[in-house]
Amino acid sequence: MLAIDASTHSPLSARDRLVRAAVELFATRGFQAIGLRDLASHVGLQAGSLYHHIENKQCLLFELIESALSDLLIITRRRMKGAKTRAERVRRFVQAFVGFALTEKHRLILVTREFVNLDEAHKHHVDKLKHAHRAMLSDIIADEHARKDKPHAETCLITHAVMGMLYGQLHWNELEIAERQLTELLTGCVLRIIARDGLSADLTSSDHNAQHWFVDPKSAHAHLNLKP
Repeated sequence: MLAIDASTHSPLSARDRLVRAAVELFATRGFQAIGLRDLASHVGLQAGSLYHHIENKQCLLFELIESALSDLLIITRRRMKGAKTRAERVRRFVQAFVGFALTEKHRLILVTREFVNLDEAHKHHVDKLKHAHRAMLSDIIADEHARKDKPHAETCLITHAVMGMLYGQLHWNELEIAERQLTELLTGCVLRIIARDGLSADLTSSDHNAQHWFVDPKSAHAHLNLKP
């Protein structure tokens, strides 16, 4: 990995370069492994000058995680506007996550892996953002379960299971798959987890195709390019 040459003309401010470098280094090497001197060197700054741009490393990490979740929330809410059926709401929720994960993978890695390095006040704030995002999915599941008289605890369990699967695909490094195909595959998985046949009346032909991938691994494998 090459450090950014500070002499190279760039429209980015020093702080913007610092933030970008922090995302990359914290995600690839780990928050604890990167000191302020490492960060300063990476962007061609003196270590002491970092305090002109950030309060401390802990606050920088919080800023990165908060901004990632805030952006994900905005994108998801915008994407889900106008969805009419439960299945379409699921599809758009998954689509928003997949698109964000493919373009902002390092930022989401910080959300999942480096959350433990936040102080308690910052953790509390981040938890609120996570809850707001998760609630959009939980509401869909709760609507379906209300029709079937299923307990609230099951809704919570399934919501967390689905979110775990979505965040888990950040680590599918051996999988090469287009955004549309990944969205269809994960949408099918989510629909099956939520209700098995409960949303069948809402499914589009594309959703049925995604469900087919889920229940027929051979069919799914034919669409995926797996590295040896």
